[in-house]
Amino acid sequence: MSPPRDHFPRTPRTIVFESLAEGRAHELAGDLMSLYAEPLQIYFSATSFRSLGEPRDIVAGFFASRFSQPTWLADWRARHELDQIPLRRWLLNSLNFYLHEESRRVARDRRIETLPTVGAEMAEAAGAERTFERESARLIVARALERTRLACEAAGQARHLEIFMRHFLGQVPYERLAQEHGFTTTQCAGMSRTVAAKLRRELASMLLAEGADPQRLDEDIGRLIEALAA
Repeated sequence: MSPPRDHFPRTPRTIVFESLAEGRAHELAGDLMSLYAEPLQIYFSATSFRSLGEPRDIVAGFFASRFSQPTWLADWRARHELDQIPLRRWLLNSLNFYLHEESRRVARDRRIETLPTVGAEMAEAAGAERTFERESARLIVARALERTRLACEAAGQARHLEIFMRHFLGQVPYERLAQEHGFTTTQCAGMSRTVAAKLRRELASMLLAEGADPQRLDEDIGRLIEALAA
């Protein structure tokens, strides 16, 4: 059962938009690097550009290149207003441009042609994108779970969280959990739904922060779960 949507903004006024409007682009850049550095490194390692260097160095260079452009995030905001492109897709597209730039630079320095063939690049790109989506989903869900854990602890619902995790991740049936904890099966299911609602709110908050359409959050959350299973 989906929780009420009253706490969601009616327009995509995201954390990113607010950070830009308030002049906190530097702080925002740190948050984005923290969340997306690892997925982008894994994506890079799966592309035909992986010979350019170490994943950590390449992604660090990419972030330094783009975040040094004062209007780069504002450009995403303008693009988002046109076609609702998610921030992680903007990052991925931008990294691809950066990799082409770096490949051409290396080719000029060495005076040789190092660009991969179009066919090879397209074949590897599809698999690399799936890897990026899966790793991004894993980190987003992990961060949302950590926030959910903190929310449950603050509300005195640590037992709720344990039942939720063991049922959905450990596949332990409610009947067994009820016997172990001294609750009824219905109570265990209700406690689990309470945590599921908190987790959904955290996932929704993170997706809204990167520009998700508030009216399509269920679809976006579904795609996250699908990416994890891919």
